Amino acid sequence: MLNPKGVEVNWKKVVFNVFLVAVGLLAVNGLAEANLVSDGNFTLAPDPGTFTTYGPGYSAGSTFGGWTVTAGSIDLIGTYWQAPPNGGRSVDMDGDYQAGTIVGKSFTTIPGQTYALTFYLAGNPDGGPTTKILDVSVGNVSGDVFTFNDTGFDKSNMGWTREQLIFTATSGLTTLTFYSGDATDNAFGAVIGNVDVSAVPEPATLLLLGAGLVGLGLSRRKKA
Repeated sequence: MLNPKGVEVNWKKVVFNVFLVAVGLLAVNGLAEANLVSDGNFTLAPDPGTFTTYGPGYSAGSTFGGWTVTAGSIDLIGTYWQAPPNGGRSVDMDGDYQAGTIVGKSFTTIPGQTYALTFYLAGNPDGGPTTKILDVSVGNVSGDVFTFNDTGFDKSNMGWTREQLIFTATSGLTTLTFYSGDATDNAFGAVIGNVDVSAVPEPATLLLLGAGLVGLGLSRRKKA
């Protein structure tokens, strides 16, 4: 097929490439636009200075922003080390020589809908073990394990890595739980930041988008 300027146009290839770009944009937007997690950047609590320890029995209490320490203790990090890539604060899951568990505020979900949890992971470089262990429970996923090796990293270069977990909501309200997988008396744990939960676009939505793009391509081909 030639366009008015005499240049051959492969409409199938054009439509396919546009479809791929649109699908990619839709997927990215679906994962980034609407964060369901309250206080995913840990900024709603009072300024922790370098860091503040939270947990049952501590003067700061067990609740910090949108999160609650339900076991052990954690350190809410302010200026002590490099912030996560998207800013905000971070949480060392091993606080005052105690492995901690934190639970976020429950958020509204649709049973059977697929969601993506993303967060940045690093490790406290001040002490061992070298490999930090983090467990995550959310929706239909229980105790999923993430690890981070802090070899070669320090407080000015934490080595943040982006992690993702795909889960399915099992009820209208979903609770996200992070807990340290380190020894119960450890003080140098896995570190998390930039926590996000967003709905994953349904396949039917992508098919509708594709059908619309194909129709647009055919329409333009007829005009040419």
